Amino acid sequence: MTFTSIKFLLFLAIFLIVYAATPARFRQYTLLLGSLVFAVFGSWLSALICVLFAVFSFIFGGLISGQRDKNKRRLYLLIGVAGNAVALVCFKAFSYLPLGVSYYTFSCIAYIVDVYRRTIPAENNPAAFAAFVTMFPKLQQGPITRYEEVSQNLMAPRVSWRGIQAGLESFVLGFCLKVLLADKLGGLWGELEMHGFQNLSMPLAWLGIITFSMQLYLEWQSYTFMALGIGKMLGFNLPNNFNYPYLAKTIGEFYRRWHMTLMRWFKDYIYIPLGGSRKGMVRTFLNILIVWFITSVWHGFGWNFLLWGMGLGVLIVLEKLFLGKLMDKLKILPHLYVIFFIVLSWCCFKVTDIHNLGVYFGRLFPMFGGSASRYQVGIGQYSGIWPYLLAGVLFCFPIPENIVRRFGKTWPGAIILSVLFWWAVYTVQKSGSMPLAYAGF
Repeated sequence: MTFTSIKFLLFLAIFLIVYAATPARFRQYTLLLGSLVFAVFGSWLSALICVLFAVFSFIFGGLISGQRDKNKRRLYLLIGVAGNAVALVCFKAFSYLPLGVSYYTFSCIAYIVDVYRRTIPAENNPAAFAAFVTMFPKLQQGPITRYEEVSQNLMAPRVSWRGIQAGLESFVLGFCLKVLLADKLGGLWGELEMHGFQNLSMPLAWLGIITFSMQLYLEWQSYTFMALGIGKMLGFNLPNNFNYPYLAKTIGEFYRRWHMTLMRWFKDYIYIPLGGSRKGMVRTFLNILIVWFITSVWHGFGWNFLLWGMGLGVLIVLEKLFLGKLMDKLKILPHLYVIFFIVLSWCCFKVTDIHNLGVYFGRLFPMFGGSASRYQVGIGQYSGIWPYLLAGVLFCFPIPENIVRRFGKTWPGAIILSVLFWWAVYTVQKSGSMPLAYAGF
């Protein structure tokens, strides 16, 4: 059940009424029940697996907290972290991904490690912890949330009109962005695959990967708006997961802005424990490459993901060596550098077959000997995609969000948002909405 489905809109409306009517001290139970219902719409097995992860992590958090012996605490830490990690790897290896498993696994691991580090106390209320793990606004695609970021509100979440209003603005903005813009860009790639990559002209190949890059960007942006908006309506300030990454001047900065909670997780639970940048230049570069290797595996076991992740890791190492200082001194070139390499990296991300990936790169750079068929599909028949691409460029800047935040509370702003929302609802009712490209991770 995606956020851009009629079924979810009905679920959300009913849930919000029940949730607001529930006394504050009991809302954690309503949240838990509603989140389980949301997960069950995916499948009963997905819901059960999510609960099992929560139970396992709750138990080992308690065991670590209650143990004074250092060796036993380390043993419980090892079992707790390894249990979560091995289960996730197995799901990835067998290509079965229960709803949200990649995201709540990382939250569970962070909880166990933080209890071990004594940065947070272990939770004694199993319902509160289960509500944290299964919380439906963040279940499907994050943000990867630490327990301390929501624990204070879990016991008695406060629902306020201000929170509902701000949350609705954010949700409606994300909903309309996904349905009315991102989905319009999603059909091009399927047509290119039907033509065959070898039959694409160079301009069309570039248009295809740029369009996919914009679609992916807008989908991630829209999902973040919706997830954080739902969280605000429920009385939670979930961590931001997106901060206009195409404004970055380096690849490293791009990913600190792109999937912010994932990069934060890798930094705090992989990079820093490995030594971070404290053990010399060579060790720093090795740690960066290890992090990006794990990031590659997290996305999938294909060679394309390895090429994607390790290529980005090498670029970030080069930025640490000299590129970063060079980019700081320039204005326009750093942004063009980021856009060029990020777009190419999404090609590795999208084309999973390594042979087809080579064919596509051959169409992007035919001057280097890329083979092409005699029949080539040109760019002319896809002129209708340009208005959506140009509109997407506008959302690479915070201008639309700032306008909504400033005028969404006024009557004219509310009317415009309402019209856009019901237009998007009509569009979903008529033709549905495309699945999120990131949903498979």
